[in-house]
Amino acid sequence: MKRYLVWAGVVYLLLLLFPLPLLGKTGQKDKDKKPPKESSAIESEDEKKVDSGDIFRLLNEETGEVYEVSEWDFVVGAVGAEMYPTYHSEALKAQAVASYTYYSALRKRNRANPSENLKGADFADKQAGFPVFYTKEQLMGRWKDSFDTYYNKISEAVKEVFGKLITYNDEPITAVYHAISAGTTEDAAVLWGTSYPYLQPVVSPGDKLAPDYQTEASFTPEELAAKLRGIEGFEASGEPDKWLKDDLQTSSSGTVTHLTICNKAFTGIQLREALGLRSACFSVKYADGKFVFTVSGYGHNVGMSQYGADYLARQGLTYDEILRYYYTDVEIKEIK
Repeated sequence: MKRYLVWAGVVYLLLLLFPLPLLGKTGQKDKDKKPPKESSAIESEDEKKVDSGDIFRLLNEETGEVYEVSEWDFVVGAVGAEMYPTYHSEALKAQAVASYTYYSALRKRNRANPSENLKGADFADKQAGFPVFYTKEQLMGRWKDSFDTYYNKISEAVKEVFGKLITYNDEPITAVYHAISAGTTEDAAVLWGTSYPYLQPVVSPGDKLAPDYQTEASFTPEELAAKLRGIEGFEASGEPDKWLKDDLQTSSSGTVTHLTICNKAFTGIQLREALGLRSACFSVKYADGKFVFTVSGYGHNVGMSQYGADYLARQGLTYDEILRYYYTDVEIKEIK
């Protein structure tokens, strides 16, 4: 009996010293174990707090595949795709809210009126060129050694504002944005023919200080004719120095609304697309055998200027003040 009691005591001590998993009692097969979490990114507990479980469904235009992305991953990847991670945190927050609002409104419209072309997706994306968002793996490839710093900075910014929407009359707005304004943002009606009360022109301080605020694009007569040849009504004729008619007209924000080249009337939007200009705000002259376009800003010039948002943040404005500055008479609402 004594010997039995001693043996039982030894077994008891062993159980105290060695936890059950080491004795093979895990209750889960090795193949079912999840890989360890990456320590470089924001902790998963933070993601659990802010991720509601809602998703965006995206159509990959290259493959035709429809895939799902959590709202958290999507917003972090959208900010990483749209704004420099070196921008001020308040600007990153403003971008996060604008991106979430824009794609939430698009999702709502497309789910209410599905398009067969989307195959059940909320909207389309393409990985070539300028994708809607980047995955964490893609951001690693882009940022390389700076990934930890940049990803954590953006994640912290997103966490502060996750679930907030920009609304007008209690509806999420079409929260468009662009890289650099021409100095004053544009009325949406000038570009898209529809006016929105919250997409009105505002002076964008600081944009003219951007290093690449103004750029030039030059084309020989042959190059210009080749790029415009596919546009209906255009035919290159006569001496190149006579091609330009002195009738350039712009909106009050600087968008070219009318310019005649070789007796064909163009809008700035048409010329931007055909010539690959950075914006539709430009002047043009013919000199030394070339057509020289001097372009101001970068993007469509409507809504929030991203460079302007960074400038305002560095002047002390908070993300919500930045959003209310660029989007007229809106409210910022928490939905999560």
